[in-house]
Amino acid sequence: MTQFCLINLYGPMAGYGGIAVGDMRPSWPRPSRSAVLGMVAAAFGIRRDDEEAQTKLQTGYGFSVMVLQPGIMMQDFHTIQSAHSSSVKKLNHVMTRRDEMNLGDPDTILSRREYLCDHISVACIWIRDIESAQYSLEEIADAFKKPVFCLYLGRKSCPPALPVHARVIQTDSLKSALVQHIEGFDLLYGFQIPDRVSLFFEEGIDPGFDEPVMVIKRRDNILSRSRWQFSDRNEYYARISVSEV
Repeated sequence: MTQFCLINLYGPMAGYGGIAVGDMRPSWPRPSRSAVLGMVAAAFGIRRDDEEAQTKLQTGYGFSVMVLQPGIMMQDFHTIQSAHSSSVKKLNHVMTRRDEMNLGDPDTILSRREYLCDHISVACIWIRDIESAQYSLEEIADAFKKPVFCLYLGRKSCPPALPVHARVIQTDSLKSALVQHIEGFDLLYGFQIPDRVSLFFEEGIDPGFDEPVMVIKRRDNILSRSRWQFSDRNEYYARISVSEV
């Protein structure tokens, strides 16, 4: 038997950042491992520059996400003013945004950002390394009830629209835990959960089914929060039925 912590994720907008190239800031069509573990860190008040605590979250817990409603991708257009690099070099350190803009001759940076609208999913984490897992799953579920820092879905402009209702379920497989979590639970006041859903999960856990799976490379393994560095990991994908276990 394995313990799983289930977390509901819904908001009118979310931004699960992909690899940024040039002026484009894309979003993945589902929550990332780094985004969900970032929410756990926020619930406990762990700061980004606390490398030791962030590393323990990364190595201590496994991750999975079940997509109940894929949502719609939307693109937003941004303009940002910043001081020219040659002007910044004149100062040893720019203390505030006001200091930066007072340097004069600002440049305008253009960027496009993707947001995932009306996406509904259930994230699931479990302990995969007892020595690194500094919190029990029950402690994580309790922390989500009164988070220290504000929770958001990938970007600070995208808070959850409903409580995440984190809870712990002990069962023999990942699928069994997910089905028990959504069974009889009115996630969105009348939202009908589809019979077949998309499930993404990591190795090292019993998925609880024999459906064919596809392996996807995804760059959301946290290397350093303070330097914003990530590495690739393998993510397994399958379409499964949740009508029965």
